[in-house]
Order: sequence, then C-alpha cells, then structure tokens
Amino acid sequence: MSRKRDKFTEDHKLYYPLIFSTIYTKVGNVDDAKDICQEIFFRFFEGYDKIKNSRKWLYGALKLVVFEFYRKKKGDVNIDEVFNDVGLTFVNGLKDTRIIISDAIEDMDNFGNDEDKTLFDLIAVHNYSYSKAGEQLGLTKRQVDYKYNRIVDRIMDYLNKKGIRAIEDLL
Repeated sequence: MSRKRDKFTEDHKLYYPLIFSTIYTKVGNVDDAKDICQEIFFRFFEGYDKIKNSRKWLYGALKLVVFEFYRKKKGDVNIDEVFNDVGLTFVNGLKDTRIIISDAIEDMDNFGNDEDKTLFDLIAVHNYSYSKAGEQLGLTKRQVDYKYNRIVDRIMDYLNKKGIRAIEDLL
C-alpha cells in the first residue's frame, strides 16, 4: 500500500494543478472545480493499480466527471457543447501554447498532408469539436479522433526531440 500511495502522491502533485485549471476554465467556479477535482482523484486512487497511463486516464476522467457535473446541474446536455476535445490535449487552451505548437508544426518534417494540418487547425486553434471538424472535412467523429491523436503523437515526438516531454512543460 505504501508504494501505491507514494506513486499516487507523485502523480497527484504532477497532475493536480493541470486538472484543476482545466476544470476551472470549464465550470468557472473554484468550489465546483475543487469538488470535481476531488472526485476525479478519488476515482484515480481507487483504480490506481489498474491504470497504465495516469495522464490519459486523468484526462478521460476529467471529461467524464465534468460532463456528469453539467448533466446533474443542467439536465440533458451535449458533451461536445460542454467540453471541446482540445481541452484534453492542450490542458487549458492557452494561446501561447497554440503558437508554440503551430511553430512546431511549421518546423516539422513530414507533418502530414494538408488535411492533417487543417484538422489540427480546426480543433486546436479554432476549438472545433471532433464532430464539427469531421463535418467540415467529410470524416466521421471516430476518424477525426484517430487522425487527431496521431497528429498529437507526431507533435509530441517532435517536441520530445527538442527536450519537451509534455505539453504542460510549455505552460
């Protein structure tokens, strides 16, 4: 149990500020953001032994718990309206981060085709949901999800080569 607690504490220190700031930008209330964050980390601790990638799990849980919060508060809601997908990748959507990422794309060799660049631009810069970006490009939401995650992986590989291990390092 001690090892689990130590690893959990390390992940909590690393991710709590990022998770909290993302939630706060979505709900606009510090107390609600603290409550949601507490729920996420409670679930995180409960399932910690089964979680392989803490960051991915936390951002997935973030989206789910924020959605649950909105549904409880407002009834029937559309997840794309509540939480656009860019928030999960770029934490809080800071414009400075987007500029750095755009610069990275310009410097990258073999970034992808024009459709990849357009897809990235629609989601990361213009805050389109996966569904809305798919409509613009004639793709399904699932295709957009797959392509966008591949684009993000390529960007992260590029940034890792530059010594940046996570987008959060830019914040």
